[in-house]
Amino acid sequence: MLFFTRCITRSTCQRTFLRSYTTSPPSNVVADEVRKVMRRVPQPVVVVTTSNGGSGEATESIQRRGVTVSSFTPICLHPEPLVSFCVRIPSRASDLLHASGGMVVNILSHEQMQQSVAFSSPNKADQFKDIPFYDDPSTGLPVLMGTLGSMQCKLLKVLELGDHELWITRVTKVDHGVGSKLGRREEAQPLLYYDRMYRSVGEQVFMKEFEDSMDPRLWTHRAHVRMAWNYLKELGKDTATPVIKETIRRHFEMNPSKRQSYHETITSFYIHLVNLAIESPDSNKLQDQDDFFEFMERYPELTDQNAIYQYYSPKMLKSQEARSQFLLPDLKPLPSKLPVEKS
Repeated sequence: MLFFTRCITRSTCQRTFLRSYTTSPPSNVVADEVRKVMRRVPQPVVVVTTSNGGSGEATESIQRRGVTVSSFTPICLHPEPLVSFCVRIPSRASDLLHASGGMVVNILSHEQMQQSVAFSSPNKADQFKDIPFYDDPSTGLPVLMGTLGSMQCKLLKVLELGDHELWITRVTKVDHGVGSKLGRREEAQPLLYYDRMYRSVGEQVFMKEFEDSMDPRLWTHRAHVRMAWNYLKELGKDTATPVIKETIRRHFEMNPSKRQSYHETITSFYIHLVNLAIESPDSNKLQDQDDFFEFMERYPELTDQNAIYQYYSPKMLKSQEARSQFLLPDLKPLPSKLPVEKS
């Protein structure tokens, strides 16, 4: 009897051990852990461009799209060079890629952060506005200028995996770019995305662009929101608010030719909106709470630079008092919650 009891005990212990070893955690837990560890892996920033136009086609009839892709990877060189990239679905870029079958993989330089941001906006009608590019004379495909290099590719295979497509493509032509505003190849450095930030080798490119006051043509409403989002997440509202305001003031001081100037009420209003979204319980439902582009898709009101007119009259916003100090809205109270785009 004693022996039997010991066998039961050993068997129970063994089964308990095996169960704890072989049982997998829930898939959403694993996904979160993968996301966390991959943040520590620098990724090259790549924009894939395509169009429905062939060589010689009228420019005005050509539809062009570009997308900042994730998980760009060279696969092999022999017997033919293959590269792969991922595209989120559904998207207009995916639709046009399927229709075209051809694409250009543009490897961005450290000076092209704004191109990455522009092509990360899926709903932007004219993505190529103010972006230097040319249509390749032999294929008609759009090629970005100022990159480290570009690879013209043809579709080999597409695999639909979850909410993304994995595109496997054959490289047919390579153009070596200069990756520099001054045209010196030795200056070229890659643009990387690492730990939630754009970086070059040794610097955080995205926030550096803001702190150094980038080209005023590129200082868009979306750029303001992204800058505020970065500071608010990193510092919290109380600490971030004066930093955001000072950054915007300095930008206007360094670009006095702009028609606009610093506006205390507008700035404070959008800080309020962005912080509302960050602190909303709905933010916890984001697949990646550190993904700015998913954040903007979740709260589309933040993309609307005219949203403020739901709360303020044009007359109030044009007043000198509203420019110099924060005024409460005259049409309806400040929102306490933002509408959410259901996924």
